[in-house]
Amino acid sequence: MQVLLVEDNDDDVLLIQESLSETKISIVRAERLSSALERLAQGRFDAVLLDLSLPDAFGLDTIGRVLRQAPGVPIVVLTGLNDEEAAVKAVEQGAQDYLIKGQVNGHLVARSLRYAIQRHKAEESLKERNRELLVLRKISETILGSLDLKLVLEQILEQAMLSGSFDLGNIRLLDSSGDTLEVAVARGYRDPNNVLSHRKLSRSTEATRSSHFSGLIFERPCIEEHVQASTGLRTIKKEGVESFVQVPVCAEGEILGIIQLASRTPRRFTNEEVRLLETIGNQMGIAVQRAQLFEKTHRQASELAKANKLQADFTAMIAHDLRSPLMNITGVAEVMIGGTFGSVNEEQKKWLGRIQANGRTLVDLVSDFLDFSKLESGYVEVRKERVDLSQLIQKSIENFRVLAQEKGISIIDTVDLSLPAVHVDPRRLDQVLSNLIGNAIKFTGEEGETEVGAELADASQVKVWVRDNGVGIPADEIGQLFQKYRQGGNANRSSRQGTGLGLVICKMIVEAHGGKIWVESQPGQGSTFFFSLPATSADSTDSTPA
Repeated sequence: MQVLLVEDNDDDVLLIQESLSETKISIVRAERLSSALERLAQGRFDAVLLDLSLPDAFGLDTIGRVLRQAPGVPIVVLTGLNDEEAAVKAVEQGAQDYLIKGQVNGHLVARSLRYAIQRHKAEESLKERNRELLVLRKISETILGSLDLKLVLEQILEQAMLSGSFDLGNIRLLDSSGDTLEVAVARGYRDPNNVLSHRKLSRSTEATRSSHFSGLIFERPCIEEHVQASTGLRTIKKEGVESFVQVPVCAEGEILGIIQLASRTPRRFTNEEVRLLETIGNQMGIAVQRAQLFEKTHRQASELAKANKLQADFTAMIAHDLRSPLMNITGVAEVMIGGTFGSVNEEQKKWLGRIQANGRTLVDLVSDFLDFSKLESGYVEVRKERVDLSQLIQKSIENFRVLAQEKGISIIDTVDLSLPAVHVDPRRLDQVLSNLIGNAIKFTGEEGETEVGAELADASQVKVWVRDNGVGIPADEIGQLFQKYRQGGNANRSSRQGTGLGLVICKMIVEAHGGKIWVESQPGQGSTFFFSLPATSADSTDSTPA
């Protein structure tokens, strides 16, 4: 053990040397603090025995000056001042122990020095561990805080360089082929062109044999502590690197890349430093895997959205092209029934009527598909205006009275005429009402009854309902009614079949207005469809996403 004794009193120095003569402690003396600091800068000492009363220094500040010069060397204060309070303050300032001259012997001094060295090593180890944990915590926060791979890699590289006071570094990741390492991010280079001049490292046998570490970079940490004297490593030699270390970037046992860190001053790498860098490499592997998975998912979602839009556009085109000739067929049938192309007998009128009726049914079906394709694309055009809701509902009721009378069904109007005006798209809202009223009439038996009503549910909502006294809907089918291409069992027993899209379209339109739609029903007692709308709205005209 080599100890620096900072003491100006010759008698005290002699006493210490004699007391330690039978130990393996070697004493080097400095009479002044200035000369002690010079010796500490030049040589390696295991500990310092420090007097606090020197020709060029006095008091506790002396401890701080020694620590600043040699922070890795433990200090034992040796003074003639028997002061417990001063002893406590000395320890608080960074001294490991406080000994009183004249009260110690060689054995006690030697033991104090040994304990000081051990405690100092333990403290330094704890500080190092805390520093490592802080670095790892910051890297974890970086990983969790962003899915931007380049940003994450840059921040991890910065933390890795700070962890070992490195001068430059780079991270290389495998390309899309999974064979070649390419530089993803770099820091600390004096010449940016040197980043680009790094050779690509391949897994292939021929390429790895010609690299400085052969294929070991894909297997374990690689260290070069004498770069300038080694063969190869042309690029980092240009940067003045003396020592560097590189570790694999791994995730679940799979190598994704490497992180390379270098210093322009010669250094040796401890096992602890390499283990920390390996941990950083493993954490980085998780970040790379997570970001790559996000990018893949995002790309797939984008491709799926494009495919859905193409499908919706194609459906809309087909539906539009079908509707035109169908409307032409129903129009021709209508004018033929009217005798425009000559007289027709009753049998001919009957079949022309069927052509016309079936043609209109097909037009309705195609219209449903066309509307749904527009709505499902994610954007429904809603042009709101100030509307008297009670008048709009009553108008829809009147449009169905003739159809209801033909079936012997009565329509009861329970609409509150004092409803406030609302901001809605009247065409879209009429589409909802027509679908619900048409369904109620369709599923109500002859001599049945349908009720259409509306009221102010509360200060912020208007509630509208359409009730029938038909066969009702089983409880296990209610949840399917607002799903596309799904109809209740009673729809299959109806003479008028639909697409199963009507209620889905109603739901989309109502929700585009900021409302909701639902149904209550009991088998054998009929069904009631409700929907609500905001009572007021600041918008007057807009286009709203579905």
